[in-house]
Amino acid sequence: MDQTRRPTALSAQMRNFGSTVKSAIFIVGTSILVLAAARNSLTWHLHHIWGVSHNFWQTIWLYYSSFFATEISLYIYGTVIVTLVSFWGFNAFLLFIDITGKPKLLLDYKIQEDKNVPVDMKKLKKCIFVVILNELGGFVCLYAFYPLYQWRGMSFSSELPSFQCVLLEMAGFILLEEVMFYYVHRLLHHPRLYKHIHKMHHEWTAPIGIVGLYCHPIENVFSNHIPILVGPLIFGSHVTTMWLWMAVALINTSNSHSGYHFPSFPSAEQHDYHHLKFNQCYGVLGILDRFHDTDGLFRASKNYQRHIMHFGLTPLTQVFPDEVPEKSKSE
Repeated sequence: MDQTRRPTALSAQMRNFGSTVKSAIFIVGTSILVLAAARNSLTWHLHHIWGVSHNFWQTIWLYYSSFFATEISLYIYGTVIVTLVSFWGFNAFLLFIDITGKPKLLLDYKIQEDKNVPVDMKKLKKCIFVVILNELGGFVCLYAFYPLYQWRGMSFSSELPSFQCVLLEMAGFILLEEVMFYYVHRLLHHPRLYKHIHKMHHEWTAPIGIVGLYCHPIENVFSNHIPILVGPLIFGSHVTTMWLWMAVALINTSNSHSGYHFPSFPSAEQHDYHHLKFNQCYGVLGILDRFHDTDGLFRASKNYQRHIMHFGLTPLTQVFPDEVPEKSKSE
């Protein structure tokens, strides 16, 4: 009986994965056709905009790097400044809403509407303390990776990399993170590891932004930092490309844990659902969740319908309201 079920489960996985691939091919193919049709005017405009932007960032880079006497000081202290500003700059905005409950208009965009309004201050203080310790641990990881980056030939050139190069490397970083984070994350949910390590992160069933870095030190190293640091190592990236990637990753994890689905922001529904249900949605992009069918409950939920980048001002909880049980309707 097990032997008959196994091929069926495998074929279902392949159908799900095939569906995802077809969707990706359709989106990419359509984009290529549109770009090809408009390539003359689009190329001119992008070249003009990127030329001006590149000159601006080139000036900023030369000015910023001039404050550091050596490559290692630029690598360590420059990275510390970029990551702290990215993480705490974005979370200052989120924490203000969570602590004060203002402006009330933004509370309409909460995913779990009745949770952390306002946030428990005792729990928040513990979270901030752990996050700071984990940031210190992250800086140790950064220092440990420096010889590897040297060996791989990380660039500290005064000339910034091209737009195309940065775009290609960022795409590679994202795919590497999806693979590494997904499997490490699933391993941490194994019963023998979960209660000792990952359970700490799941104390927040309705997360807030800084919870992205609230976890056990072992998880902090293998789940939060290594998947981010490996990409620039493999590609031998320019240090500024690594900084851009780290800033994007930190803002993304803060947004994913924010508990809000703001207009024009990437959806936080998927990871919020993971904190709510524990055994769904282990990945970042959702590709491996679809392949391994670890998002079945999520895709059957209202949260999945809300899992879009929404540009209207109406909260998606109103656009796709939860279904009211028949008994409640009659009452």
